[in-house]
Amino acid sequence: MSTINRKKGLPLQKQDNLTRQLTGMRLVKQLHIIIYIGALTVVLSVGAVLSLTACSKCGSETSIEEKPRVESIILSHIKQKSDLVTTEVRVRKLAIYDSSLHERFSLKDPKTWKWGERKCIVPVDVTIKYGYDLRDLTIDDVKLTDDSTAVVILLPELKVIDSGYEAKVEEGAVVRMSSGFRDKISHEEVDKLMEMTYRKVMAEDFSKMVQTDIEHNAKTVFEGIVRGLGMKNVEVIVKRKKEWERSIKV
Repeated sequence: MSTINRKKGLPLQKQDNLTRQLTGMRLVKQLHIIIYIGALTVVLSVGAVLSLTACSKCGSETSIEEKPRVESIILSHIKQKSDLVTTEVRVRKLAIYDSSLHERFSLKDPKTWKWGERKCIVPVDVTIKYGYDLRDLTIDDVKLTDDSTAVVILLPELKVIDSGYEAKVEEGAVVRMSSGFRDKISHEEVDKLMEMTYRKVMAEDFSKMVQTDIEHNAKTVFEGIVRGLGMKNVEVIVKRKKEWERSIKV
């Protein structure tokens, strides 16, 4: 005959079984918690090691970047202190119009039968600035020799930086002549004649005439920058980039 627990209303034997089951469940739960904490600890430890490794690599890369190359320092100072190296060329051309040379004549076309001539001469003063745009320089255009005794700077393509012509000309400087039944040369025609002459001047090649002067100006600018960086005994050599590349291929 089993004993009855009055408080719970259950037999003592069943109560003991229930207690053992609850105790086992608590142990299993505690074991799961211990396993979870252990796994979490391992994951955090691995993450910390990886973070430290990555930081050490970042630190080493940063330390390398903190020591820029001499070439990059020179290039930076060139671009900070001078954008352009130029020389100026002034050209005076006479814009000439002669109806006998510029107008078509045909016996078959009565519209071309014109009695008289029209002539005009206008002086055109063109100003051209040739030079090097130093903003076109790259790190590959600045080279330090192995023994650090010279710096070679390769110049970009020579180009027209600015150009223009004096559009206003004193009336006394313009020669106009009309004969027969021909109309006088108008101001609009003079303007067109000047513009055409300006375009012809710009089509000419003045680089050979001014290149030596510009290279001398560039070398003066570069020497000032290199000396300002404390490189007193370093020779500055200025070369045209295309000539340098051809010499390397040979």
